[in-house]
Amino acid sequence: MSDHPMALIYGGTPHRFPMLLVDSVEELSEGLGRALKQVSANEVLLERFGDAPPTLPSCLLVDALGQVAILLLRERDGGAASVWYLGGIEAMTFHTAIPAGSVLRMEARVLKRWRTTARIEVKAWIGAVPVADGFMVLSQRGSGSNE
Repeated sequence: MSDHPMALIYGGTPHRFPMLLVDSVEELSEGLGRALKQVSANEVLLERFGDAPPTLPSCLLVDALGQVAILLLRERDGGAASVWYLGGIEAMTFHTAIPAGSVLRMEARVLKRWRTTARIEVKAWIGAVPVADGFMVLSQRGSGSNE
């Protein structure tokens, strides 16, 4: 795998523009992944309600956290050609809105991994302010022995 950040992201997730929500990877290590999302004011995906400032919808935050989890799981598999699907969301809590102009820090941590299933703790912050946290269950389908 190339050292270029976009090659790491493109090699780790099937998402592409406009649904690729990870802008850079800070860390991928054993059981922990950290990434950033720059929330731009001109993104087509931002919600706008009346005169309220544009914000990132919570459903897209969940998708972004899932993409960090996928990057982490594929890194653990050595970049194997596999696809991870969201199997469930447990106890997801949203603390505050994500306004345009924010730098969203995201983290995924593997809590338990079975053969083709993983339980992941996910968290997001803007600076030191918590934005969301919860748990995801992902299931794998790939090419090889895990299929």
